[in-house]
Amino acid sequence: MICDDHQIVRDGLSQILSLYPDINVMEKIANGEALIKALKNKQPEVLILDISLPGRSGLEVLKQVKMIYPDISVLILTMYPQDQYAIRMIKAGASSYLNKDIAPDILVDAIRTISSGNDYINNEVANLLVGEMIRVNKGLPYNELSDREYEVLLLIGQGISLTAISNKLCLSVKTISTYRTRLMSKLEINSNTDLVKYMIRNGIIAAE
Repeated sequence: MICDDHQIVRDGLSQILSLYPDINVMEKIANGEALIKALKNKQPEVLILDISLPGRSGLEVLKQVKMIYPDISVLILTMYPQDQYAIRMIKAGASSYLNKDIAPDILVDAIRTISSGNDYINNEVANLLVGEMIRVNKGLPYNELSDREYEVLLLIGQGISLTAISNKLCLSVKTISTYRTRLMSKLEINSNTDLVKYMIRNGIIAAE
């Protein structure tokens, strides 16, 4: 099953996977709400899930899917760099985290691997997991951010306005502002400029 908000991606993935006799695409879905409804009727062995979805984020959807259907293996396929979301997705139950610029044979290999109950972790994500263990031991403040706070943090780091963030996440500007206030309090930061500097310093985003 494929869940991605872009039809061209859904159709493209389906076309690629149709070339492999052992892989069958059951359904193509555009958002998390529709996915949860579809899963009530049929469950795939593997779910290909994007992070950026209208309304509820892929991270929220992943957590709900794994809570209700723990046997479904979830492959995150996204444009977000691995160093921004891979750790949180793996912690939430994803079996693999891949970028959309991968070659089709890597995607197929990952699908086959996780459908058998194993994780498919590439070297980059493995290194991030090791680094995460070190950061947790150091007690870095951004490890304490909630998933939504972290999502808002990343969007602010991209220079996106609070209004644009509210539209993207389907939340009010007031709610986004509250998340911003909370995360800045946790990080002991007072401005967006210092926030971006913090993210660069801690490797959350790359310096341009």
